[in-house]
Amino acid sequence: MTAPRSGGIPIWFPLAVLALLIAWPTLDRVIAAEPPTTLVVADLRADELLLVNPEDGVVSARIPLPGGAHELLTLPDGRVAVSIEQRGLLAVVNLDTAEVTEIAVGGTPHGLALEGSTLLVTDRATNQIRRFALDGWGELPASATGDWPHAIALTADGRLVVAAARDNALRFGDRALPVSALPETVSVAADGAIATAGAVGGQFQLFDAHGDEELRVTLAGRPVRVLFSPDGQLIAVALSAAGAVALVDRSGEVRRVDVAGVPDGLVFDASGHQLYVSDVVGGAISIVDVRTASFLRELQVGSATGAIIRRSP
Repeated sequence: MTAPRSGGIPIWFPLAVLALLIAWPTLDRVIAAEPPTTLVVADLRADELLLVNPEDGVVSARIPLPGGAHELLTLPDGRVAVSIEQRGLLAVVNLDTAEVTEIAVGGTPHGLALEGSTLLVTDRATNQIRRFALDGWGELPASATGDWPHAIALTADGRLVVAAARDNALRFGDRALPVSALPETVSVAADGAIATAGAVGGQFQLFDAHGDEELRVTLAGRPVRVLFSPDGQLIAVALSAAGAVALVDRSGEVRRVDVAGVPDGLVFDASGHQLYVSDVVGGAISIVDVRTASFLRELQVGSATGAIIRRSP
């Protein structure tokens, strides 16, 4: 039997359109849904790498490490590189199998960055950037850098930026950019902007892609880590002596949020709306709503949580 028609349109058609319009917001949320976040957290005191669900604070895995992890970096194959400074080691961790590969490199390996198929590692014992091939982990020729190189990052066009803590400078290509005393951190945005802060000097600084200073803000509170938001318009700063994070936008506006313990590691969720902050003394993770600059909740996950990254999907 043929369905009755009105003006050539099946009678069921308007009802189907109405049902689709009602369901569309839900469908849109499903299509746009982000994969669930898993945090990869270094526990320095426990010598472990933790996998944490930030929704409920459940630790799904505690992976033993051969020492206290300082910095974490996701490699192209999904494994995580870990610098273990006090033991002169790098560790490479398979998060799925909990397999840990130890690489004895000597010195004091700390900051990590990826340059193609090469892992870059700062070494304060030699004042060098050391290079290791991801294929086989053979060491490649190193390059000299400033005194006490700590953190390292690369711009989108491949230029190195190194926080030289004792030089009170950022090494940017062949330039030394003067910065606030004892810079231990650096972050680079997609547009090439560079952020740093002086742990002793207490100032936050922002440079453009050419290395020209755009912004300088006194924060105090021993700023030890900076991180750009995913859209590059906001920089989070961990104020370790103040029990707070500063949220600095690129116009210079600063909002402060009190968090648990002694803040250290920082990571944003994929949207940039939430910030996760580790506590290097008490082992908590604080969750901050970036849009309202408010503390949401605290997750107790370890004993001395430091570096923190999001697991790649």
